[in-house]
Amino acid sequence: MRPEFTGSAAEYFRIWIVNLYFTLISLGIYSAWAKVRKKRYFYGATRLDGDSFDYFARPKAILYGRIIAVVAFFLYAFAGELYPPAAYGFLAIAALLAPWLVVRTFGFNARNSAWRGLRFDFAAPAKEVARRYLSFVAALVLTAGLAYPWVVARYKSFVISHHALGTSGLHCELPARPMFGVYIRAALMFLLLVAPIGALTAYALMRLELPESIAWAAYFLPMLGFYAAYAVVYAYTQARTTNLQWNHTYGPGLRFQSTLGARKLAAIYLGNVVAAAATAGLLIPWAVVRTLRYRLENFAMIVDDESVHEANPALAPVGAAGQELGDLFNLDIGL
Repeated sequence: MRPEFTGSAAEYFRIWIVNLYFTLISLGIYSAWAKVRKKRYFYGATRLDGDSFDYFARPKAILYGRIIAVVAFFLYAFAGELYPPAAYGFLAIAALLAPWLVVRTFGFNARNSAWRGLRFDFAAPAKEVARRYLSFVAALVLTAGLAYPWVVARYKSFVISHHALGTSGLHCELPARPMFGVYIRAALMFLLLVAPIGALTAYALMRLELPESIAWAAYFLPMLGFYAAYAVVYAYTQARTTNLQWNHTYGPGLRFQSTLGARKLAAIYLGNVVAAAATAGLLIPWAVVRTLRYRLENFAMIVDDESVHEANPALAPVGAAGQELGDLFNLDIGL
């Protein structure tokens, strides 16, 4: 069975523009309510086997979390300005808090999401997260970053395998070898795309005498080319890693399938950027809906046998501070 998105760009535009207006006039305070409105719309408009998803997070909880995150950010910024070595202390604290942020972020998102009355859960002990986190960091340091595909495979497998729908846990066994293949091909693709751009740019700057009125083009056009190359490579890695991730995920009586196309996703990303830039951002809602609909059209849940999924009565509320700290400092801890 495939999920269905019943929303539209026009509907989301009305939510998006109102969220943007009230967030601006409230100096960001309304952003917590905007986040909840956005998630509830997308959850409610996504249906699987005839039932939509639910999102239960309270805006005030997110607001409190954002206040803590903003205070932490300003302390980091001011301490760094007044006493630059203090920045290293904050980085050390952030490194120590990273496992806690992972647990709190996934726990908050999962326990506030539900389908057919069953809440999702993320149940990974902080100690286990810390142990995995240290092993990932050690692998990256000892291999000068060459182990990154292995880290991605292990990280995604760990995160998915600690998620559950009610009491029914998910499992993911993502092999590292295909992940290495994805990133090696992505690196080669990027080099093949940027090499001609770099060569033409060097030739134009060294050999051509451009009039001052168009001299800016020698810098601006190559940057567009580099950005387009990055978007293509990013779409390729997103499509391939997402397919690998879900095609190796299963649960009680079910498994998943993802069939994203790298070329199609790259075309969508490039089209979204052009449309948003040409309309001063007004087509961002259209771009978001377009991308989500394509992702859902290429995702499926395959039911092998009927299993009973029960609610987990032991779920406790999770505060939003960890999630907002992760968002503020741009920590990539999502799936």
